[in-house]
Amino acid sequence: MSRRRGGVAQRCYIDSCVFIEVIKGRTGVGIDHEEEDYDRCLQVLAQFESGTLNVTASTMVYVEVFGKGEAKLQDKRKSQLATGKTQAAASEIIDSWFKSSPISWVEVHQDIAEDAREMAKKFCLDSQDAVHLATAIDEECKVFYTLDRRLIRKIEDGGGIPSLQLLLPVAMGQLTIPSQVSASEKMSPLEPS
Repeated sequence: MSRRRGGVAQRCYIDSCVFIEVIKGRTGVGIDHEEEDYDRCLQVLAQFESGTLNVTASTMVYVEVFGKGEAKLQDKRKSQLATGKTQAAASEIIDSWFKSSPISWVEVHQDIAEDAREMAKKFCLDSQDAVHLATAIDEECKVFYTLDRRLIRKIEDGGGIPSLQLLLPVAMGQLTIPSQVSASEKMSPLEPS
């Protein structure tokens, strides 16, 4: 069983694709989704970096973001793998998120694996999506941010998950990531989700 944490802030889960979308946009490798998705993802991660969101994630997020966000960055429009400075930039961004942030990391344990198996069958999901959702439910997250519209549709078509709301990231206010703000710039406050 996973540990339960106290506190009043609602926990949320940020799917790997949200992190990867921002990495691709910030490293100039391209954006795979709709143009507005990058801005929306940027806003969610700005809230995460500023501490406004209480984020819980499976260690699979860590693995997927490093795997797809660093080693396999690819501009699908040019079919070229990113190399050199782009990979170094992605690695730096990922380290800033995952090595020095207050994410509550959750190992994939037997209970989550069994729940994921049931979810995969019920909603026709791949194993990675099922593990992410099972982890979010096990950790009592209320919101699951994802760009995966097919995942959202599958869950809705299957009757939904009463305890978990799947949402596309929503842009609110000025789009600024705290680590990009210089001393002379002033950040506008972000609305909590």
